[in-house]
Amino acid sequence: MKNTRWFISWPVVFGLGFLAGVVFSAWKLDNRTGQVPVQQPETREHNKQVDIQSRIAGIERMLEVNPGNVEALVQLGNDYFDTGNYEKAVASYQKALSIDPRNPDVITDMAVGYRRLGKPQDAVSAFRRALEIDPDHSIALFNMGLVLRDEVKDYAGAVDAWEKFLQKAGDSPHAVMVRPWIKKLREKATPDKGSTDPSPSQDK
Repeated sequence: MKNTRWFISWPVVFGLGFLAGVVFSAWKLDNRTGQVPVQQPETREHNKQVDIQSRIAGIERMLEVNPGNVEALVQLGNDYFDTGNYEKAVASYQKALSIDPRNPDVITDMAVGYRRLGKPQDAVSAFRRALEIDPDHSIALFNMGLVLRDEVKDYAGAVDAWEKFLQKAGDSPHAVMVRPWIKKLREKATPDKGSTDPSPSQDK
């Protein structure tokens, strides 16, 4: 999905995060037995969060020395996002973009953060900024459609974004989801032929 996040199920690839985690989290594998202990899902999730928090601390120390490290700022934003700290995630993305303002992946991640903060207009503005740089950015198109439909209630805008997305998505799982969404929004915008009310039908 490029190196940016989706609202639905597309994962972020943590290249820098892996390296930072190795350096700062001191992950260790017990090679004395040659076996890796089996962990319960709750334990694995807890350990994942501990690893992320350790990596955040390490990256923050790195940025104290080199505050202009764009890759570190982006990874910090990703880690803050994954711990639910969307304010700090957006702030980190903004710092990265102040150095590298034409990165559509980071702008799209920032837009997702705005949505999580309940700022749909800021999210849409950021998605459009990303699309000005890369009109074919499928993740920005997909997510902008969601915000336009669910928060802004701009159904025509959502359909337009998703139609452009489908031109790039092929037969991907997200394309399969989007097609019925477009159909439903088109039906919503079509007046009921049996009604004298010319206004578009709306869900109650």
